[in-house]
Amino acid sequence: MRAGPDEGSERGEIMSKLRCVCLSLLLCFPALAGAGQTSAPAASAEQPMTATGADTPQSLIRLDVVVTNKLGEPVAGLEPKDFTLLDNGGPARILSFQAFNRTTAKPDPPVEVILVIDTVNLSSMKASRVENQVEEFLRRNGGRLAQPVSIYRLGITGLSATPQSSLDGNALADEVAHRSDLPLVWPVSGDVYQDSSAAIRPAVRNHLSLEALGSIVLAERRKPGRKLVVWTSFGWPPSEDSFYWITEFSTRMREARIALYSVSTQQNPIGETTYEDFLQGIRSDTKAAGSYLAETLALQVLAIHSGGRVLPPAEDLASQIDQCVRDASAYYTIAFGPPRAQQPDEYHDLAVRVDKPGLAARTGSGYYDQPSYYDQPWLPAQRLTVEQLERMLEASQHSSDGELAGQLSTLELTERMSGAKLSQWTARMPGAKSRAALVAVADSSAFLAPPAEGIPATPPPDLATQRLIMARTIDYLRNTIPRLPNFFATRTTVRYREPPQHDGQTWKTAPGDQFLRQTGSSNATVFYRNGYDAVDPKTVKGDKAKKEEGVLNTTGTFGPILGTVIRDAASGDLTWSRWEQDANGPKAVFRYVVPEKMSHYQLTFCCHTDMDGMSVFQRLAGYHGEIVIDPASGAILHITVQADLEPGLLLLRSDILVAYGPVEIGGGTYICPVRSVTISRGRTLKQVHEWNGILKTYGPFETLLNDGVFAKYRMFRGEARVLSGFDPEAEGPPENPDSSSAPAAPPKPQP
Repeated sequence: MRAGPDEGSERGEIMSKLRCVCLSLLLCFPALAGAGQTSAPAASAEQPMTATGADTPQSLIRLDVVVTNKLGEPVAGLEPKDFTLLDNGGPARILSFQAFNRTTAKPDPPVEVILVIDTVNLSSMKASRVENQVEEFLRRNGGRLAQPVSIYRLGITGLSATPQSSLDGNALADEVAHRSDLPLVWPVSGDVYQDSSAAIRPAVRNHLSLEALGSIVLAERRKPGRKLVVWTSFGWPPSEDSFYWITEFSTRMREARIALYSVSTQQNPIGETTYEDFLQGIRSDTKAAGSYLAETLALQVLAIHSGGRVLPPAEDLASQIDQCVRDASAYYTIAFGPPRAQQPDEYHDLAVRVDKPGLAARTGSGYYDQPSYYDQPWLPAQRLTVEQLERMLEASQHSSDGELAGQLSTLELTERMSGAKLSQWTARMPGAKSRAALVAVADSSAFLAPPAEGIPATPPPDLATQRLIMARTIDYLRNTIPRLPNFFATRTTVRYREPPQHDGQTWKTAPGDQFLRQTGSSNATVFYRNGYDAVDPKTVKGDKAKKEEGVLNTTGTFGPILGTVIRDAASGDLTWSRWEQDANGPKAVFRYVVPEKMSHYQLTFCCHTDMDGMSVFQRLAGYHGEIVIDPASGAILHITVQADLEPGLLLLRSDILVAYGPVEIGGGTYICPVRSVTISRGRTLKQVHEWNGILKTYGPFETLLNDGVFAKYRMFRGEARVLSGFDPEAEGPPENPDSSSAPAAPPKPQP
């Protein structure tokens, strides 16, 4: 209950006491450490950080926009209100806006210019002329380039490139002149292209050119910043008619922030067909003829779709390149969220309007929306109460192990199953599959309210009683937990995850079956010394997670989580929730909410895609949860931590539950962890093989769950004995390393 006018001072006194004890807890407990590694969340408060500028569904589509006047010159100084974004003809909300120029708002990193010398689609004489023109461009202004430039060369042996971009035009021009010295970044395999350039068949030239462009896109996708790719030929003959290639070029060039430009010294060698006839976007449900698909992959069409340009042929290629580079002098970057897609590769037309006369905007002309851009949660066939589940289990007692596991995999609980009931029913399951399925169902309900019969009708305690309960908890945290003996325990962790996608399933949409399956288990020795706990890595045994699986780790359950939550709750909002009843009597339940600005709960999610060189996502998150307390002793028996995450982040859920109970250690009884549940839901990463390389892209969201059990508590202490005739070599190493030594305790954090 919330404090009324006369109760505020008393509640304030409780919170004041909590704040005071939390200051002392800082000396005893490290910050909260929670879930995660690899494709799962990690929680820690050691190094708070704000969220990175990661793409999310709210701002997943990022566009670089060049605005030009009637003379074709880039225009700076515009504001967000000057822009209107249209998605399939309807207005779309611009979620972020940045303006860049060469003086007051320079992009970091600067726009890179990539010159592609295409000797595959040019005769040797024209290729030589192109090389001379590129050298002329590089040596202008004494070789001082306005933008960093890198060089790619496409030949019959493959794709070579300068090692890195440079502002030194003279040095780059020398590398162009000595083309044999450029390192090969993509060699052509086999003898399929090993002819003179004049003899290469049109289909081979087409495929070789598109593979080379794709390789450039993959390489540049891993680098942050905007790029202008200037292709120095009219392009390749039409041949490839793959819809998959169309969607991939559209998506990957946008992700790489590439605007493609076509410059050439020759007219269209293909004939009367013009690229303007093929600029309409290919929709996912199209039945366009193969010739239309092939023309859509022409250099000029890809250039227009990317927001680049097709310059009319001219002998002065150096001046053409200059015109392209001017697009780096001023531009705007906007981001928006796509709508939910109903099917993979749902095409959307894009247009940007500038609400000022005489100005025109140029950007990507469309994008392919995917269902996996948003979470696609699983919808169970049945939602049952705990009582209904028990009746189902009673009726299924003669079912086989596989049959019962199949039944459990279709349902979801609407209320929390207690640990006692879970232990009771797992012992009655016919086999390992049904036991694992039941644990997955029960653990998924761990953060829900208990059944109605577990909530007595007892009126809430008055504020004085609440204050007394919290005072006992404060005393428990201050005096009891720091006096826990140094001990060891065995932690058994069972890992659950959604079933992997089958062969043939696309990463662009979530699979229909998302029920959690057991994927492995492990045992480890956890030691507790002087207020700190850690896992002895030498003792970890069991199944290792497969390389493609996310890994979820939970630490800090022996006290650190309590100190951190109570400290944060004292600064947040801590209120009475309800009574709960179990076999040992009533328990007091308090709920708390910690806003982000007062939180020490840091989430770490690994990893981003390889796009833009991003890796680990980190942010400081607010959180909420419940604390279940023994009202007589003040001991904390159950605590939950649930991160407050806005929809659309890479991480949607990061929840921790720890249950505590009496255990015997060295002849004494102490309250220690007996069970933990950790659940996360975040984006998956999928590897896609294409264009002679591998890229990582975002796949559907996935839930990971760890079920932890703590047992075999024993005291950590040394023993000495005198042995006659002791032979160290014959004795050998001790059989139980746990009883002989322990890793050194980690250093205490500074207050």
